Amino acid sequence: MKYDEYRMSPAETVRYSLIYLVMTALISYVFYDSIYAVLILFPAFFLFLKTIKKGLIRKRKDLLKIQFRDMIDSIASALRAGYSIENAFYESRKDMLRLHGRDSLIVKELDYFFLKLENGIALEAILSDFASRAVIEDISDFSEIFVLAKRNGGDFTGIIGKTVRIMKEKDETEREISVILSGRKYEQRIMCIIPIGIIIYLRITSREFLSVLYHNPAGTVIMTACLAIYIASYMISVRLIDIRV
Repeated sequence: MKYDEYRMSPAETVRYSLIYLVMTALISYVFYDSIYAVLILFPAFFLFLKTIKKGLIRKRKDLLKIQFRDMIDSIASALRAGYSIENAFYESRKDMLRLHGRDSLIVKELDYFFLKLENGIALEAILSDFASRAVIEDISDFSEIFVLAKRNGGDFTGIIGKTVRIMKEKDETEREISVILSGRKYEQRIMCIIPIGIIIYLRITSREFLSVLYHNPAGTVIMTACLAIYIASYMISVRLIDIRV
C-alpha cells in the first residue's frame, strides 16, 4: 500500500457526494437564491473530492505514525529482554495485535514484513521499502538509522531506545500543541458558521433588505465576490491553526 494514495470506497463516494450536494444547495440559497447555482458549482466537485482525499490520507498517515511509535516501543522492550532484532519484530506483532487489532495498519505491515523475510529479503530493505511507501518522517528517520546501524554493526538496543525517547518527546509536544489549539479550532468553526447564519437570519426576518442582491447582474457579482472572500478566509484560517511538529 502506498500511503500517499487513497481510493475511496463506493460508500465513501456516495457520502461525500451527498455532503457536497447539501453544501452547494446551501451556497445556492444563501448567495444566489437560485437552484441553478448548484449546476454551476458542479465542476468544483472534483476539487472537493481531491481535498477530501488529502484529508483522509493525512488521517490514515497520522494513525500509522501512532501505531508505528507503539511498534518501535515494543521492539525496544523486546531487545532489552534479550531478543534478536528479527525476533523483536515478531514479538512486537503480538503487542500490536493486543493494542490495535488484527485489521490495524501496523499489523498488516508486519505481516507483509514477515512474508518478505521468509522470501529471503533483508530486514533493512523491507524497512526502506516501508519508509518509501509511508512517506512519514518518523518512519523514514528510523529506517535510515536502522540501515546504518545494521551496516556498521551498531548497538540496536541503545539506538532504538534513543529513537523511542525522541519519538515520545515529539509526541508529547504534538499533544501539547493540539491541546493549545483545540480552543482555537472550535472558535474557527464558529467564526465560519456566523457569516452564513447572519445571511440566513436576514433572509428569513428581513427578506426585502437583501432582495437587491439577488436576480440581477450587480448583485450576482457582489455575492460571488463575498463567496470568494468567504472561501479564502476559511482556507487561511485552516492553515493558521494547522501546526505540525
